[in-house]
Amino acid sequence: MRMAKKHQRGQYFSFDAIIASVIMVIAITSLVAYWYGAQSVVDSRTGSMYDDSMRIAESLMSPGSPSDWASLADLSNVRQIGLADDYSIRLNKSKVERLEALVPDFSAPPSPESNYVQVGRIMRSPAQYYIVIDDTATNGATMLYTMGYRYPTNATQVAIAHRGAVIDGIPVRVRVFLWRQ
Repeated sequence: MRMAKKHQRGQYFSFDAIIASVIMVIAITSLVAYWYGAQSVVDSRTGSMYDDSMRIAESLMSPGSPSDWASLADLSNVRQIGLADDYSIRLNKSKVERLEALVPDFSAPPSPESNYVQVGRIMRSPAQYYIVIDDTATNGATMLYTMGYRYPTNATQVAIAHRGAVIDGIPVRVRVFLWRQ
């Protein structure tokens, strides 16, 4: 039986192991840097607009400020538009209908002096907006209320926020579209 010499044993920190470890660390670091870089580009393009659509959808689930804004003739004193009587998912049908009357479904760009622009300022919308309230029992096939400027097929950015609510005991979905062309 032949015995191995003392100096021929394998060493854990050999030159090959050190080089392989350095290559793995560089590869993992490059992958992580690329991933976070790509993610930040995606977030910068859609993140803020999506956040704004979520903020507007949340504010619509409030009573508004003042809470009787729907009965006011002039919108200059309205600080927030809300469609609920309180901070619940039950929407006030008269507030929804008032907003729809103020901001009907536009298929062409509304004029700068229209209520659409004034409501957009009140909601602090950074882009064009379109609000849809549809019946959830029909999977959105029945649009109950549509408000704002419908986004075209050539829109470059579209952010959509969904909220569940109830109008007169009917479950509905509130969708807030923000878009840019």
